[in-house]
Amino acid sequence: MSWKLTASELVKATGAQYSGADLTMSGVSTDSRENLTGKLFVALKGERLDAHQFVAGAIKNGAAAVLVHADLPEFAALKSKAAFFFVKDTLKGLQDLAHYWRRKHKFQVIGVSGSNGKTSTKEFLYELVKDFKPTVASKGSFNNHWGVPLSILSAGDDCKLLILEMGMNHLGELELLAKIAEPDIVGITMVGRSHIGELGSQANVAKAKEELYKTAPKAAAAFNMDNEWTRLMYDNAKKAGTHSRMITFSSHVPGPDVSLRAEKVTAAGMKIVGRIAGVEGSGSVKVFGRHNVTNLMIASSLAFLAGMTPDQIWKKLDGLEISSWGRNQWLKMPSGTLVLFDGYNANPESMAALLKNLYELETDGKKFLVLGEMLELGAESAKAHREIGDLAGKIGADGIWFIGEHFKDVESGVKASGFNNPAYFSKQFDPEISQKIKGGLSSKDLVAVKASRGTKLETVLEHWGLQL
Repeated sequence: MSWKLTASELVKATGAQYSGADLTMSGVSTDSRENLTGKLFVALKGERLDAHQFVAGAIKNGAAAVLVHADLPEFAALKSKAAFFFVKDTLKGLQDLAHYWRRKHKFQVIGVSGSNGKTSTKEFLYELVKDFKPTVASKGSFNNHWGVPLSILSAGDDCKLLILEMGMNHLGELELLAKIAEPDIVGITMVGRSHIGELGSQANVAKAKEELYKTAPKAAAAFNMDNEWTRLMYDNAKKAGTHSRMITFSSHVPGPDVSLRAEKVTAAGMKIVGRIAGVEGSGSVKVFGRHNVTNLMIASSLAFLAGMTPDQIWKKLDGLEISSWGRNQWLKMPSGTLVLFDGYNANPESMAALLKNLYELETDGKKFLVLGEMLELGAESAKAHREIGDLAGKIGADGIWFIGEHFKDVESGVKASGFNNPAYFSKQFDPEISQKIKGGLSSKDLVAVKASRGTKLETVLEHWGLQL
């Protein structure tokens, strides 16, 4: 996509101090290691690194301009090689620039949030709408106070629809992101216990998520009626008379605008049946796990609000598939053993969903679980890990290995479940346990691997010789 920003626009958007020529930039980046030819490099200061120390490297890699909030002595020799724009805070400057860019281009913006499934929903939605109109979606999990602005600034001049994943871990963050992005369409997948460690209660998690709806009161909105917290958000919005349009999705509550269910679930995917805005249909999606029905419903709802017809959505649903690192990623060992790697994120709801999916999945061989720590649960951690241990012991698994700080809590839960098959519990990765499990796997077996990203459970797969 074509992309250009002039120096005068940058000054207008950010209030930056600049006295040079009105040059034109061809993109924005915060990574000094990239090919930055013709681009603006924004020197962000994080908790661990201050990118002002990488300005020289950025210019060496072709940056035409830099946005900084400090005039360091070493910049003197660099000012003849690139344009320098000075602001009080480069993060605020990046956010202001993104807000300017969004208003200038007037593309349709869809904001997606939720405790679980927001990245999958974003990917499903992109697959539905990408041929409908020129579309850009957030990369990876660029969903925070700097990721959302960069996602907005990744949209070129010919973008007509921008899909933004919006995350949060404290109150006020979604409000900020919604003010920057000014979404036309919004939706929240569900509210669970992720980030409860920071926010203190599930009610506060819901309050933080609801900021997306409240900060975009004129946007069209999709509501999940199967989750008690998002159902309450729907009631609140309805009483307040906000949103230009409101639609609902549900697999269980009568009368939603979008209702889907999985008729058949296999490792290869699901057969989906249901109704979208009054139009019944079915399709086979190459997506594992009944929990993804919620993500498919909200993606279909948002696509409908973006202008697609129900028939168009049904056509795109049939055969739909996505491939994301560590998200329901299927791998095969040289022995033929199937491995389901879901190591990008984990919380009590997503962990329970995986275990329930495995319970109903038919296999010719054995099922093994390699599970890891669920992070950011605060005071809920011990209880949540015991609950997962209890559930893991009840789904008919042939072996369990848990890795993480709360291994004793998981062990307690597994024992309480009456589980009698081999079970291993360790605070950190243990190569001896890893090798023992690998040695007992056959071509017909299945191993599910899931944990929060910080647990780095891919270490197990690497030990088994798998390439991600």
